[in-house]
Amino acid sequence: MESSKLSFWKIFAIILLISNTAILAFVFFEKPTRADNKGPANFIIKELNLNAAQIENFNQLKFAHQDSVQRLKNTGRELRENYFKLLRNDTTDNILADQLLIQIANNQKTIEQVTFSHFQSVKNICDSVQKEKFDSIILEVIHRMKDNRPKPNRLGPNR
Repeated sequence: MESSKLSFWKIFAIILLISNTAILAFVFFEKPTRADNKGPANFIIKELNLNAAQIENFNQLKFAHQDSVQRLKNTGRELRENYFKLLRNDTTDNILADQLLIQIANNQKTIEQVTFSHFQSVKNICDSVQKEKFDSIILEVIHRMKDNRPKPNRLGPNR
């Protein structure tokens, strides 16, 4: 009786050890969830079949765009925080609230304009065949940009 209990626990421990090893191997050797070909920039390069000079131009445009958009997003974050800070008061200054909403909207409008201008510049580095392909993939690129953004940390500290 004791011997069968002991062998049961040995078998159980071995099974746990094997399953834990398999899980660790899966975690460490799994490919990243965002493979290189899934990002919008790599998708553009691959789909348009950009040459080396075009890739260099594209990367310069991409970094300038990312820098501009990041600054605008930081401004937008500050504007939204200031807008919602108005809730701290028992009475809301509706004029200030409306001014902040207009600033928030204008900031978002600028982000869209900067992105539109960026893609005009990307299209301008393309040859005629690539421009046709660009026209057919631009909406997919926009969707990939949206899907590729980092998800907010909902468990982070409250402000």
